[in-house]
Amino acid sequence: MRINRSVSLTALSILFVFLFVLNAGHSAWAAAKYNWKFAHEELQGGFMDEVAREFANRLAQKSGGDINIEIYPSGTLGTSEDLVELVQNGAIQFNWADAGHLGSQVTEVQALLLHYLFPQDIKVVEKVMQTGSFRQILDPRFREKNLEPLAYFSEGWQVWTSNKPLQTPEDFNGFKMRTMTSRLIVDNYKAYGANPTPTPFAEVYSALQLNMVDGQVNPPFVIYDMKFYEVQDYLNYGYSNPFILTLITSHEFYNSLPADIQQLISETAAELIPFGFKWEQEFNQRQLDAMLKDKPSLQVINLTQEQIDRFAKLAKPVRNVYYEMAPDYGPKLVEALEKDIRNASGK
Repeated sequence: MRINRSVSLTALSILFVFLFVLNAGHSAWAAAKYNWKFAHEELQGGFMDEVAREFANRLAQKSGGDINIEIYPSGTLGTSEDLVELVQNGAIQFNWADAGHLGSQVTEVQALLLHYLFPQDIKVVEKVMQTGSFRQILDPRFREKNLEPLAYFSEGWQVWTSNKPLQTPEDFNGFKMRTMTSRLIVDNYKAYGANPTPTPFAEVYSALQLNMVDGQVNPPFVIYDMKFYEVQDYLNYGYSNPFILTLITSHEFYNSLPADIQQLISETAAELIPFGFKWEQEFNQRQLDAMLKDKPSLQVINLTQEQIDRFAKLAKPVRNVYYEMAPDYGPKLVEALEKDIRNASGK
């Protein structure tokens, strides 16, 4: 396989030495027929880590010990962008990819960043991820980049944090919202009148503390893990969009496996979707409870349907930005997602 030159040969050499040393003497590694690596950015015990370990455990059991997967959490092997490239190059076999980071390669996946595409019902999101026809359009776009999407998951609803209530578009006027560098995310918040401020994730806490930004957006467990709630007074549930992740492997690697092993991987990934959604909801609730216990003054605001409708009206024209970015497949993908959502909602 040709190495992508964006990942240096030196970096890959260091990685392989690290993995060799780490796995030396590991009995499961030595005994298994297939020895693979699953790397991710989140802390041990978080969503990515727990679902990755469940994936590894189920594959080990189903294969009678023939499949062994080593988990590398906490960004041990690199950032989200690094890990996607390592999957493409075959240095690691599995990774989590989110639409914000993956959008620079798979433009169409950014449909999952659009605000108010999904209704305020996480069960609908789960059903769409399980049975949605949108994959017929989106999955081939992954494969064009040597990525094989195995299953789609959610880490929960995105929550706006702030030092004032965010209940109407007027509350966003001039509000410095920390965002990722995604043009689509930036335009989503511009539509509300905010001043989107792309900021490296590692700098968000200090940026909030020093009032360089006024707020940020993430699922509750991230807000807890990164201690953002310590320097923010409000958690605003606007239900703009769920944070969606894709479990990926290399398309070339996947196709190199025997058909029965391919099927085992795909079936196991798919059956983990309900597990992941249930685990995420319980985990986010525990982290929310922990924040409220640690900071009793923290206020939780759930927007009413009338308030949500105002934001949704402003967000809809942003779809045109997405269509400009992905003119060939973007409109078809959004149409398929909307149909999947109607079917999942029983409409």
